[in-house]
Order: sequence, then C-alpha cells, then structure tokens
Amino acid sequence: MSFAIPEGLAPETYPIAWLAGTWRGPGFLAYPGIEERPILMEVSFTSDGGPYLAYSATTWLLENPPTSLEGEIDVAAMQAGEVWATESGFWRVPPQENAPADGQGPPRSELEVLISEPTGHASVYLGAVQGPRITLVTDLIARTASAAEITAARRMYGLVNSELMWATDLAAFGQEMQSYASGRLQRQD
Repeated sequence: MSFAIPEGLAPETYPIAWLAGTWRGPGFLAYPGIEERPILMEVSFTSDGGPYLAYSATTWLLENPPTSLEGEIDVAAMQAGEVWATESGFWRVPPQENAPADGQGPPRSELEVLISEPTGHASVYLGAVQGPRITLVTDLIARTASAAEITAARRMYGLVNSELMWATDLAAFGQEMQSYASGRLQRQD
C-alpha cells in the first residue's frame, strides 16, 4: 500500500506524516494490581498546518474482546464499554535530521511529545522516529497532588502491514519499568 503525505502538513512533520489520521483497534492492559483487561483504543493525529501533529487518544474497556490479536480483526464490530483513559498533546520533530549510525536505512529524526491526561499527569517524552518506527521515553512526569504515582514510561509504535502496533511500559505505584498495555490499530480514514 502506497502512502501520500496529506495536504496541508508542515514540512517539519514529514517524518511522522504516516501517523496522520484516525486509528482504532483492540489491545490488552495489565499491571501489578490491575488484572488483564481487553481494551479498544482510538488515536487521532491531526494538523492545523503548524510544525507539529495534534494528538488525542481514548481507551475503553472492550465489551466483546477478541481472544487474540493475531489474524484478521473486525474493528467495526467492536463495542466500546467504560472509558479507561484519555490523553491529548502534541508531537513535534525538532529541526535536525540525522542519518542512521550505520549509513543504511531511513533517516532518523528526534521527536518531542507533550501529553496531558485528565488524571492529573503531564509528560514530556523524548525519542526518535526512523522510518515507520517510533520509540519514546520519559522520566519527566508532572502530577497533581491527587494523581497516581507514575515515575517513568516508555512507548513504542510501528507500522506493520498497514497497522499501527503500539506498546506502553510504565514505572508506577512503586513498581519497576514493565509492560502496561499493547495493541494494534487500523487506519479509519
């Protein structure tokens, strides 16, 4: 499947232009103290022409979960239940692009991501995008007095066979960094 950069995107966003649009699909979450739960996630990356992509995501508990994330998944047939989490922010590529260390593969661009959550958290993620793969990490998580203790996080995204695979690891509630949630999303527009 070929990809065309959507009209109206600022050139600074070209390394992450493949994210533009709305994505939706199933996943699972589990963490010490949180039993494994099937989820449905919808993520949107939009542009107003500025040098960034605006980001929003909603995660729901899934009412009719698939038994596995393998094979063909009918996203349209999935029923969202209770909202588990929401977040919004901005993804930006600072103005410097680097060639890969080995001189092969797609160029590597640094990435800065700002995310806020109604749970009382605001995070600054730093990372890189190289072709259709993104890695992000943070240990800069501001929280309100009533917010849960989250001290660090790591996120990974990858475009595989036209689906957006994602995974999030957390260091929270006194636990060391470990898997929290993952899934696969299909482009909706």
